[in-house]
Amino acid sequence: MPGLSIFGENDVLAHHGKQLTKRFLLSHLKNNEPPKVTSAPLENYPVGILGAGASGLYTALILDDLGIPYKIIEARDRVGGRLFTHTFPDTTGAPYNYYDVGAMRFPEISPMSRLFHLFDYPPLNSSGIDLKKKLKRNHFYSVPEHAALLSYNGVTVKQNSIPAGDPFRSAAVIKDVDSQSYLLAGAEAIVDDVIRSFAEGLLSDIKNGTTTGWEFMMKYNHLSTRAYMSTDYRPSAKLRLPYGPLSNDVINWLETFDKSTGWYDRSLSETVLEAVAFGWSPTTGMIESTEPGTKWWLLDGGAYQIGDCMATYIRSSKPESIVLNKRVTSIGLDDDSDGKLATPAPVKVVTDGVDQHFFCHVISSIPLPVMRTIDLRKAKLHPMQSNALRQLTYGEAVKIGMQFRTAWWTMAFDKDRKPINIIGGQTYTDSPLRTIVYPSHGDVMDGKTTTLIASYCWTEDAEKLGALIGSCDQVLVDLVIRELSNIHNVTVDFLRNQLIDTFAWDWSRDPCTMGAFAFFGPGKFENAYQSLNTPAADGLLHFAGEAISVRHAWVEGALTSAWRAVYEIILTDPAFERYQGTFLEHWGMDAEWRDEKAFASDPVPLPNPETPHDPQTVSQDLPSPSSPLSLSSHASSMHETLDMRNFNFLRGNLLLGNIAAMHPELCK
Repeated sequence: MPGLSIFGENDVLAHHGKQLTKRFLLSHLKNNEPPKVTSAPLENYPVGILGAGASGLYTALILDDLGIPYKIIEARDRVGGRLFTHTFPDTTGAPYNYYDVGAMRFPEISPMSRLFHLFDYPPLNSSGIDLKKKLKRNHFYSVPEHAALLSYNGVTVKQNSIPAGDPFRSAAVIKDVDSQSYLLAGAEAIVDDVIRSFAEGLLSDIKNGTTTGWEFMMKYNHLSTRAYMSTDYRPSAKLRLPYGPLSNDVINWLETFDKSTGWYDRSLSETVLEAVAFGWSPTTGMIESTEPGTKWWLLDGGAYQIGDCMATYIRSSKPESIVLNKRVTSIGLDDDSDGKLATPAPVKVVTDGVDQHFFCHVISSIPLPVMRTIDLRKAKLHPMQSNALRQLTYGEAVKIGMQFRTAWWTMAFDKDRKPINIIGGQTYTDSPLRTIVYPSHGDVMDGKTTTLIASYCWTEDAEKLGALIGSCDQVLVDLVIRELSNIHNVTVDFLRNQLIDTFAWDWSRDPCTMGAFAFFGPGKFENAYQSLNTPAADGLLHFAGEAISVRHAWVEGALTSAWRAVYEIILTDPAFERYQGTFLEHWGMDAEWRDEKAFASDPVPLPNPETPHDPQTVSQDLPSPSSPLSLSSHASSMHETLDMRNFNFLRGNLLLGNIAAMHPELCK
């Protein structure tokens, strides 16, 4: 085989996922023989894909490339799932009169390598689709001379000119200890200190091929971030804090400035991994977007185009392969065909309680809370899988987009006749809005983009604000306008006259998601999570979606889970074994499911240098291209050329062992 792409190489999140699987196997595996399943003839029944979000569509791309028949069933009237862009009907600011309600920004880092490979995928960059050309730089942090704001306890300052001392009167909310030393250390430094020992340990594992850092993090996996801070955490001497855990008031103060209300009640490992995914660095902590830091990208025209481009290609290849407006109501092994089928199909999917669809295998990318509403009595779920569907938690998220007549946050003056002058980045506040996201798309330097994400909030903040959406829309608009005026020091009347339209969305109240993204509680990354990385229905129902990955809340997680679900079928069903070579050659190996010590194979030659894209057709401001057979450097931190000369790779042993541990009845 020519050079094999390893997605997630030198990736802390893949390292985490791999070690979780190994621990699970050591605890549960009784029979190390690979499980095998028998499905209906592939020539008679396709693979069923439930959900046309990023995971379902990526599954279809893989199957289409392999020549495996498939059919996608989607409950909505559109594709994309949480790749959702709202365009305001008024044309003010067009073509940038939109905002991304779901995924909106993509850091160019190693844990996101499969997504950037998708951006390069040739079928999505030909015949007028041109996905990669839509990538533009995202001002995740403000343009330095046009900084956004910090607004806490009624005090608002520019992020690039924070006064010394206690500008936000934080001493007033820290009463259970002497606040002075904590305020001198600063919230950012304390949070970094909490995360640092875990993040450095994980990065050391990657560098040295060890598991010491991961084992150290998992020692505290049973704790929430708050519980760890209040019991086991000990500050570094350099912070000059009292030696001992943090008090409740200090933890609340840190959470307010660092995350959203209630975030610290979730898993400590989620907090650590989220910091790494956002570009935590041993030298600078949460690094800025300037070189040599992380580059952030957006899709010009909206992130929905990721799903739309995949669907466009899929429909061009197989016009009838995507079925919309069909809600799945039951999934199970077919035992009641009543002789209607010449060859009984092992998996029956019912939509809208009436229509029946038959498949040889089913890959479900339906969000886990929604799966709980489906009749799964005949799906033969393991009890741990049933518990996982109930117990694995999703986080709340609300976005409120507003369209204005002008980009007043850039062009206007405040009540003191000072220019507001904000371009890109985000304002952080303890007001109900919590985060305000300024546009990065369009001609933002000249204030031509007039849509604003007036609020982006999570967890308990989203739960409260979301209660106003739909039932009290005018109350919601009045609240948002009031808070925007207070934070930016402009009048309410000015903003009312500027406002054209509002569109708010609460992902927890979306019947097709029932939550924004997977956000696990303490300990949930172990048995419950691992159980859904194995199939149900005698090996014929496979789970996918960002929740079934360690990359929660990222499109990358949806893609890696889809890859695993397809590979699961190839490894366990003899009818699909013939596809394994092409699958690995075209879609690579995920580092999360690779064990260097499990198998020795013949040395694999180094991949050939990639062919550069035509400079006349690809902007030099785009990420570096990657071919299906080699990953090149998108930045100094990702896509390092792989030394394949002494490379041992696992043909799914971790995956097979995981299935065997949960389903010994499949091991013959």
